[in-house]
Amino acid sequence: MEYVRFLASHYDADCLSYQSIAPPYPYSRTPPEKSGPKFLTLLWNFPALARFDVLVTPERTSLNLRKMGLRKTKFIHTTHGAGDDERDWDTRIHDFDLVLLPGAKRRDRLLKKGLLRHGHYYVSGYNKFDLVSRMKTRRPPSFSNGRKTVLYNPHHNKHYSSWNKIGHKVLEYFARSDQFNLIFAPHIRMLDDGIVTGRELTPYQGIEHILIDTGSTHSVDMSYSLEADIYLGDWSSQVYEFLLHPRPVIFLNPHQHDWVNKDQFFWWSLGRVAETIPAMHAALTPDQAWQSHYAAAQKAAFSYTFADAALPAPERSAAAISAFLKYGQIEDDFV
Repeated sequence: MEYVRFLASHYDADCLSYQSIAPPYPYSRTPPEKSGPKFLTLLWNFPALARFDVLVTPERTSLNLRKMGLRKTKFIHTTHGAGDDERDWDTRIHDFDLVLLPGAKRRDRLLKKGLLRHGHYYVSGYNKFDLVSRMKTRRPPSFSNGRKTVLYNPHHNKHYSSWNKIGHKVLEYFARSDQFNLIFAPHIRMLDDGIVTGRELTPYQGIEHILIDTGSTHSVDMSYSLEADIYLGDWSSQVYEFLLHPRPVIFLNPHQHDWVNKDQFFWWSLGRVAETIPAMHAALTPDQAWQSHYAAAQKAAFSYTFADAALPAPERSAAAISAFLKYGQIEDDFV
């Protein structure tokens, strides 16, 4: 709640009221980080949620409230991230009354799959960029040794994540490196889900050129994306946030996915793809022409992924929600 209020403080939002959703019994007696199952939490809080005319949410589980009998409330989906993961083309998106989209890419793909209804979607832009610009998250560099800094950002999806295959080898590589600093900031769910544990990271905690962050505010406010010189990842849409300023990106593919010319792997065309640690090493030490080879593609992909409008994305989102609630549909889907 403290962090939510901190975020809201960057806007003229004094009129907002806040309420935490109560966890279902017996989860109400466990530590806050041990949240209850989503479905049970919704059911437990049904009377409180039924009071609202509109629910705006970045996730889709809340649509279960309709099955529980919540008929009059409008559901508005802000989507989550801006990556190419095929799971983002979830068929439940079709059931939202209004879908707000970060850019033309997601609009085009969802239209192609028949998951958007005319008058019920709007390309509003990426709200996070506006918030980050207000927060001024640029902070003093994590390192002052003159080395280039690599951000390693593995995802929690085991089918694509590099962590469960070669993650420890990646950390060992950088622990021995005399060329690079490393910021290890995995997807925020990895620690909560037990995919990575504090104990296994202990050997790397005292190394001066390695910073480990498994879930602080810096891991979600683009601090590391703005700071790093090179992005090293696999399946996280944070790579598109990193490309706010085009720079070298490397994708780890230890699962050896057949990825070329496939929509769900489009982001992998924006840098080098490495299946092994030696291949990663080769990708990390390119000649000076390496980035120029990808810069144009990165800029084009960024423009297709995120709308660039005169009004900030939050203002466009708010205006779209107001117009939709007034008229029951919205005509202009992209500016």
